[in-house]
Amino acid sequence: MAALFLPFLAEVLAVGFGLWSRDRRLILRGFRAVCVSTALAFAAGALVAAIQGGPIQFTAFKGPLASFAISAVIGITAGLSNADDTGRRYLIGVAAAVQLAIFPVWLGAAWATGLPSPGTVEPRLTSFLINLATITLSAVAAYASL
Repeated sequence: MAALFLPFLAEVLAVGFGLWSRDRRLILRGFRAVCVSTALAFAAGALVAAIQGGPIQFTAFKGPLASFAISAVIGITAGLSNADDTGRRYLIGVAAAVQLAIFPVWLGAAWATGLPSPGTVEPRLTSFLINLATITLSAVAAYASL
């Protein structure tokens, strides 16, 4: 399912590079694209859950600190890859898609099958926001350092 959400990385990088270059149009377009991808991921999770039913068995979410560390590595790798056009970007895109899309897909599935307690939802939403910010800022820092 991660390959379905590969565009997440390009959209997040658009926001970051827009911030770095002070290009407001790029920031806005990237942000809108991230919002659309998030909504589509949510809808995909809800659709699959509506078809398959529940309960959701996946519970292996990483904590905020682990999410931050993984996202930092993804962001740095993406920034360096874009800076000198090395590496296999689709593998970085898959890593970013997994790190970003898992949260809205899970939330969509949980919404379709019955939301768990707010104590479960809030940390996952926080991790999603941490991942977005960390990948964005780490990529820009890596790109700018070159």
